[in-house]
Amino acid sequence: MKIIHLPLIALATLACGCATEHYITDAKHPEIAIKEDGGVTYRGRYVEPEDLPGLLKRSGLTREDTINIHYPDTQTDFRTPSRVMTILLRNGFPRTVLVGDRKSYSHAGAERKNPPAHRQMETPPERIRYKK
Repeated sequence: MKIIHLPLIALATLACGCATEHYITDAKHPEIAIKEDGGVTYRGRYVEPEDLPGLLKRSGLTREDTINIHYPDTQTDFRTPSRVMTILLRNGFPRTVLVGDRKSYSHAGAERKNPPAHRQMETPPERIRYKK
């Protein structure tokens, strides 16, 4: 009888384990995203824009936090982002920022053959002194 209870206890212990999620919120990882089809997602799930203030408050975000909203660079219609930002502003989140797809480039080129213009001044010729 004890052998049967041991697997059940182990299974119950594993099923009751803690599961926490930690979300990083910054410009590279915005919680709110506007999709190309015009939908609004919060942490990957489609939501109504009117539900966003409640979701943000439950997440622990405050009035002082910057809310980054991802917006695809391919879209030119700003009605949905404007609506989302207005809803957030009216509900106590004044710091909203639209974030597009970021691209960064760096270029390591060869040194310049000619120095910049402000450094091209000639140095005065040295004076030669003769002894008498």
